[in-house]
Amino acid sequence: MLIPRKLYLFLTYFYARLVPCWWQRIQNQVVSFLYYRFWGRMRRALVKNTAVILDLPEDHPQVKKTVRRLFANYGWYLRDYVLIHRLTKENYQDTVAEEIGTQYIEEAMAQGNGAILITPHLGNWELGGVTFALRGCPIYALTLKDQEEEVQDYRDTVRGSLGIKTIHIDPEDNGTIIKMARLLKDNKVIAMLGDRFEGGKKSEVSFFGKKVYFPSGVMALAQATGAPVIPVFIIRRPDGRYRAWMEKPLKISRQPGKDNNELIAEKTQELAAVFEKNIRLHPDQFYHFFDYWSRFRCEDTTA
Repeated sequence: MLIPRKLYLFLTYFYARLVPCWWQRIQNQVVSFLYYRFWGRMRRALVKNTAVILDLPEDHPQVKKTVRRLFANYGWYLRDYVLIHRLTKENYQDTVAEEIGTQYIEEAMAQGNGAILITPHLGNWELGGVTFALRGCPIYALTLKDQEEEVQDYRDTVRGSLGIKTIHIDPEDNGTIIKMARLLKDNKVIAMLGDRFEGGKKSEVSFFGKKVYFPSGVMALAQATGAPVIPVFIIRRPDGRYRAWMEKPLKISRQPGKDNNELIAEKTQELAAVFEKNIRLHPDQFYHFFDYWSRFRCEDTTA
């Protein structure tokens, strides 16, 4: 990182508040190009990731063009993120223009087992929680403890101001798992990111033609509680507003004669396939600023 995250969030906040939107568009194009041009280490990692998604050589013009857009889109993501606390029921539709698939969460709440909303690092995932919090839906955001405590405190404060409660998780701590299970039994909604394995239970999945590890604890939790796993996505449109949608819920239950670990692995693969389908449509909003397929690869990387 060129500058500390706390500082760039601070600068981005005042920039987003004080600078006219038309000038922000111009500056974002210039600054994002400079990052693309001169931050070679980051650019190379994003080129590797994008080449896998597009199934093209790393030096292909389409790969480079997509990475250029990715830098620009991330600039807008930061801008929208620091202003997220200003959202209200009255101005929410000025930011999120479309919502599709909300019947899935309504059905889950009616069944009384809670719901697990899961998304990859795609688009503006923080807005997904806001969608439900502004409707008075009890939602808990699961997150790993950030290495920078001040940045974590900022995130917690922003979420709290919108009615979202944060749970700092330790994948190896059974107490955290029990707490999540109790929340689901109380018909609460848990939201989490699901495309990075950071510890705990894992499964091998085929993801864009390569074998990587995905966290599979979410499927074990869903199996134990009866809660559906609902893939959620929120993508920035060309007009600057967002489109949010839910995919069909993944439900998992024990089956006679079938090994539970095998069943959990199958459902984790289904989730990876849903992620892949949507990431493929929006590769310029897939935000992993490292070589994703190297970090999470299995020993055998051939799908």
